[in-house]
Amino acid sequence: MQSFNRREFLKGSVYAAGVSAVSRKKIIGANSKVIFGIMGLGGRGIHLIESLVKRNDIRIKYICDADTRRYGRAAEVIVEGHGYKPKFVQDFREMLADSEVDAIVNATSDRWHALGTIMACQAGKDVYVEKPLSLSIWDGRKMVEAARKYKRIVQVGTQSRSAYYLEDAVNYIHSGKLGDIYLARVFLMQKSGPINVADIEPVPEGLDYDLWCGPSPMLPYRPGRWFWRLWDFYTGYIMADMIHQMDLVRCLIGKRYPDTVYNEGGVYYFNDGREQPDTQFATYRFGKITLLAEGSLWSPYMHRIVHIKDPNQFPDWPFCSTKIEICGTEGFMYFGRHGGGWQVYKEKKGTQENELAVSEKSRIKFGYMTEKNITDEQFENFISCMNSRKKPNADIEEVHLSMILCHLANISYRVGNRKLKFDGKTETFVNDAEANKYLKANYREPWIVPEKV
Repeated sequence: MQSFNRREFLKGSVYAAGVSAVSRKKIIGANSKVIFGIMGLGGRGIHLIESLVKRNDIRIKYICDADTRRYGRAAEVIVEGHGYKPKFVQDFREMLADSEVDAIVNATSDRWHALGTIMACQAGKDVYVEKPLSLSIWDGRKMVEAARKYKRIVQVGTQSRSAYYLEDAVNYIHSGKLGDIYLARVFLMQKSGPINVADIEPVPEGLDYDLWCGPSPMLPYRPGRWFWRLWDFYTGYIMADMIHQMDLVRCLIGKRYPDTVYNEGGVYYFNDGREQPDTQFATYRFGKITLLAEGSLWSPYMHRIVHIKDPNQFPDWPFCSTKIEICGTEGFMYFGRHGGGWQVYKEKKGTQENELAVSEKSRIKFGYMTEKNITDEQFENFISCMNSRKKPNADIEEVHLSMILCHLANISYRVGNRKLKFDGKTETFVNDAEANKYLKANYREPWIVPEKV
């Protein structure tokens, strides 16, 4: 593969395509289909394609993956849903160079989220990018800068932002019905398997391994998800999934940057060479509010909310692995992602001390929601905002602020599980050179996130 030259990229046809795409946004309407390119055809990419082909106002012109062996299943889903075959390209820059493409869905692994999104914004494309948003705090900020500079709509795949009941819960809390909020808790507690590390093999035919590695180190090829255990490729399973709850809890308590973070935990259960913890307990201070984040990957008795099948039931909250708890002086709220809804418990007046009752709840009246149809709602919001140019539900900057919480816990762990003071204005640590070393990812030439996007 030819080396990437950013200056040539900006001066050439892709920049011109960006200008054309910007003007084209003005004429997208009821009789025009939004043209998509899909970047990344793994499990998540297929899931997003399945959601998109339910719509008759879009056309998927391109599907793209560094591994040509992934073309088949993605093409089948589009043929089944829309009746045509998309064009397959191995290098995503071909999609960016097409002035007809309005939006890119970035469903790659973590390492490609930042640079792929930035390059798409530079090319004048709107972007739907999957979580976890970035490999580092600095990269996430550059994504925000690119979205704003090129006036792009960038929606992030924290799809519970589009759950019907979220606004209702936020309004309930902000009305003061829970009293003063001093404590919130988020959870990602479940059972996962080890990360298998296969032997080194020759690069398979059809895989552009240099492009596949992209910004991350080009280590010897192995099949499987061996890279999930390495900081240069992955944010860690706990924080890669807990970002959903982190994003939601920020909505609920209305906070931006914490003053301090302190992580405790380590690799206690697994012996598979992973660098990220399998047990993690992080404490954040937002003024008078303390946020606790609890994560574990060895808890078989905990269950994800998405497993609920009965629309008339709320989650079994004590054993829910993906819940949020908001503790107020007048009441206590459980909040669940993926359609879990929320319930508030308050003291039952006129009864024995400490007896509680459900006083407010929201789930059924807003409709039964699963992970799949919340993704549909997230795309509905994205496409609507492409037309209106309003910020989407999971706007890039909002999710960047949430992703910072995940990065802060990981950085505290990497510097020896110690307390860190954070300056939100500069998005740096206060007087801590060791911690500041981890603000940027270890990116590989030529796939570097630029200082000026």
